[in-house]
Amino acid sequence: MNLKWRIGIILGLIAVSFWALFPRTVVERVKRNGEFVYDTVRRVPLKLGLDLQGGMHLALEVDESKGAVPDKSKAIDNALKVVRNRIDEFGVSEPLVQKAGNDRIIVELPGIDDPRRAQDVVQKSAFLEFQITDKTQALDKALPRIDGALKDTKVAAATAAPTGKKDTANAGLQSLFTADTSKKPDSTKKDTTAAAAGTAGGPGAFSKLVQPGGMPGEYFVAQSDVSLVTQYLSLPQVIAALPPGKVIRWSSDTLSYGNRIYRPLYVLDAKPIITGEYLTDAKPNTSPTEGNLVQFTMNNEGARRFRIETARHIKDFMAIVLDQRVMGRPPVIQGAIGANGQITMGGKDLQAAQDLALVLRAGSLPVPLKIADVTQIGASLGKDSIHKGITAGIIALALVVFVMLGYYRFSGALAVVALGLYILYTLAARSVSRSMPTC
Repeated sequence: MNLKWRIGIILGLIAVSFWALFPRTVVERVKRNGEFVYDTVRRVPLKLGLDLQGGMHLALEVDESKGAVPDKSKAIDNALKVVRNRIDEFGVSEPLVQKAGNDRIIVELPGIDDPRRAQDVVQKSAFLEFQITDKTQALDKALPRIDGALKDTKVAAATAAPTGKKDTANAGLQSLFTADTSKKPDSTKKDTTAAAAGTAGGPGAFSKLVQPGGMPGEYFVAQSDVSLVTQYLSLPQVIAALPPGKVIRWSSDTLSYGNRIYRPLYVLDAKPIITGEYLTDAKPNTSPTEGNLVQFTMNNEGARRFRIETARHIKDFMAIVLDQRVMGRPPVIQGAIGANGQITMGGKDLQAAQDLALVLRAGSLPVPLKIADVTQIGASLGKDSIHKGITAGIIALALVVFVMLGYYRFSGALAVVALGLYILYTLAARSVSRSMPTC
């Protein structure tokens, strides 16, 4: 290769390197007046690591609280793909997602500005099911058995303050279904938790806590009684008394009637008519009548199954269940449904819809994960230390140049130019996470 070609290649590499490091416009989320907004700034495309700009370190493990996982290593491998997809869509610059050992996933998120949201996105199972509400009054028939099982049972009855948001779940999926009118719970019915004085049980221990709702399989529980009902439903003798072929799921929303707050409880057919495994896309949206929602699309096989199953259940109520929580109020099926549908967010903000769409697109976790360790990492060096380090580096580089030129003359000048080009090429080629070397 002749000299002209060599000079041409060097000049070309220099031009490309300057182009790669030229300041460019980027969009980033910043917090203003307590809210996160998107802002446009110009900056050199160099990313800083956890030690320079801070961030979050998460350690995730398989949650075996609800049952042992036979092959945790394989489960972690499968979960790793889902977590990586979610983090990629979350929009964090240069995240680290890797397996540690055989039973742990490490996630590092530099510059994260909303730690709680990041944890929710990473940890959410996102298992979606479509289940028909019970129309056989199975729970009503089982109430005597449940009350009998609890007759001599004493359970701590912690009183919960009635907090929650207004009912916005009544809208349903009006574009696809038509929901019936709500039957309001009896707001004159007294809370039984406070009256229990720390224990519960006795005649009608369970039946006095639930009120029939306005659709088949729907019940209302005072917010102050939710903790007690949850404890009852976890007892072995109550589980044995529950109606076979049915499951009981709490709503993700609360409902406010008068000065009382209730949480709906639904009795559903145990076998879903379809699950979220057929989803191909999910997007957040906003409707003037239904508020924030997530629109989803199924593949051809999912659309075929959904059409067949919904055609069998016309005039029945269908609950959309995410991670064992009923999203919104189950709408009535008016006709066969194909590939497209939507999930109302029950008054939650647009960010919640964006996060739900994100985890649905990335897929559900094959096993539940728990956060074993979470560390909010500050910029360990700090701005002052970084500035001092840069100053020291410039002084050291100047001394090197002075010595090379003073002692080696022309050969030293060539070495200095080569070193400068090496630094330029390295920054341009990598333009990635910059972290200080550790000892």
